[in-house]
Amino acid sequence: MDGTFDCHRNGDLVQRHPVGSLDFQIHNAFTTNIFGGNPAVIIFLNEMLPNDVLEKINANFNQPIVVYVSLPTSDTPLPEGRARFGLRWFGPTNEVHICGHGTLAAAEAIFRRLDSKKNITVLEFETLSGILTAHRVGDQISMELPAGSTIPASPEDEAAVAEIFAGALAKPSVKLNYVGYGGSGFVNYLLVEVDTTENLGQWKPDVSFFAKLAPRTQILVVTSASETEGIAYETRMFGPTIGVPEDHVCGSAHCLNAPYWARKSQQEFIEGGYTDGKRQHAKAVSARGGDIWASYFSAAKRVQIYGHVKSVAVGTLDLSDISV
Repeated sequence: MDGTFDCHRNGDLVQRHPVGSLDFQIHNAFTTNIFGGNPAVIIFLNEMLPNDVLEKINANFNQPIVVYVSLPTSDTPLPEGRARFGLRWFGPTNEVHICGHGTLAAAEAIFRRLDSKKNITVLEFETLSGILTAHRVGDQISMELPAGSTIPASPEDEAAVAEIFAGALAKPSVKLNYVGYGGSGFVNYLLVEVDTTENLGQWKPDVSFFAKLAPRTQILVVTSASETEGIAYETRMFGPTIGVPEDHVCGSAHCLNAPYWARKSQQEFIEGGYTDGKRQHAKAVSARGGDIWASYFSAAKRVQIYGHVKSVAVGTLDLSDISV
């Protein structure tokens, strides 16, 4: 057997062939530290593979996210200086609709592979969340994501969330300043602001308690004002029901964090422009930690996120014994 064979699919004769070798890179997003930030595996596909193969590749790498980069489906000509790719994100248990740190890492990986003579400065990504863009800005990557909104929880729901938090932290009570469910595009998110007296960075919660927020909540974003000079707010993200007990640094959380904290700080924005918006420095206070700079653009309904990316590994994935 040479790894290929004929089979019938929808009445047509189809030649199966080995996948062969795939290039990959591993980068830590939102950090300059080899042991900090949020790791992402970036795999470059010559052709789209079946989902079951993509999921098995994920299991082999055992990382928070695996990002698959492919050729775009659109052949629409792009302005000079732009390039377009397809992007899919797979978490530990399933494909996800948006992943900020995976997008940041993918942009870094692609910029490293592009021919410098082509002077590509903007990347466009076809994703399940629409067209996303990323830019090289000095030693950082900037990306634009859709802005989300939150809907305040009812007093009854807020009390239930407070009880779950108290259980997770083994405390009599936890002081919550806000509890809000994600709006359109983020309906599986829950944003909770805890008081600074709760010392979010020192938390060692039993995350199994957060699973009680399901099925409505799959991604729990916890945030707090920061008492550190120069840091606007702190944040952590938990997702035990999607196989992520804690995400080291969650980029998509800032689709909610950035608008929320912009409104709280009553920043003035020039409507409709991408030159407005004071960047807020946010700190992920998980064990690995990370730094995110985020701006909210209310008229465009977009969030712009900046972060560093630290290269970890470059290699080749041998799938020559797998046929598709």
